[in-house]
Amino acid sequence: MVTLESNWAQPSTTAPYERQTQTVQPSAEAVAEQPQAEQRASIALRDPFWFMSLVVAGATIGSMWGLSTLIVSILGLSGVLPMYMLPVAAIALGLAFLMLGAVGTAWARMFGFAEHETSRDRTVFLSGLAAVLIAGFFAVVLGILNFVFLGDARFVAVAVIALGIGLLWHSWVMRRVSHFTHYVTYHGTEGRLPSGPFAINALSLAPVRDFLVGVGGVILGILAMMHIAPITLGFIALLTIGGALTATASTMCGATLTTLKGVCSKG
Repeated sequence: MVTLESNWAQPSTTAPYERQTQTVQPSAEAVAEQPQAEQRASIALRDPFWFMSLVVAGATIGSMWGLSTLIVSILGLSGVLPMYMLPVAAIALGLAFLMLGAVGTAWARMFGFAEHETSRDRTVFLSGLAAVLIAGFFAVVLGILNFVFLGDARFVAVAVIALGIGLLWHSWVMRRVSHFTHYVTYHGTEGRLPSGPFAINALSLAPVRDFLVGVGGVILGILAMMHIAPITLGFIALLTIGGALTATASTMCGATLTTLKGVCSKG
């Protein structure tokens, strides 16, 4: 009779549940899809002074164009050459939108935003920048056409709709900028309850402001297209969107300075 005692008596040379394992390195795509602390904490700035100068210059120029839109719109509502002031305001606001898109592009390049966010967030961010640039280009072209066909306010009404959609879409850009800046500033200070700078508090309100003003601009543009006080509604829409853009450009500049300080202090 065959017994198995010898087999049972021999001690096992391997520990129970021990298995061969191998280290699996995450792919570049997997690393890019994880906006974790170890990634954002080691953000490598790219020519910070160069891009910071671009952001400050672009935000300043954009704010000046936005303020010009406010002044021209107020003059038009006061009855000073309204048929001429309307396309001028549309062109000025279109140029301000172009500068706002340039500011967002410089901000993203400065902090390597696309390398630290998921593909969905990158798509939303880049599409928002594209929407602002396209809306600004359409506003400039339609404003020029309104000069050619003087007296037809439908061109500016279409420009207002485009600008409203652009600002509405740009609210998602400001949302991502707000989250990014908030993370860089507050990460690692959970137990200390820091008092946030004014730029952080203003930045958290920017997405809501842009969203609401964008929706209002689209509604006013549609009403102007329906020939319901087109000149007055056009001026009101341009005045409102211009004020929102001026605030957004200033907030973007402050957020860039705050994020730069946070990255440098943790680097």
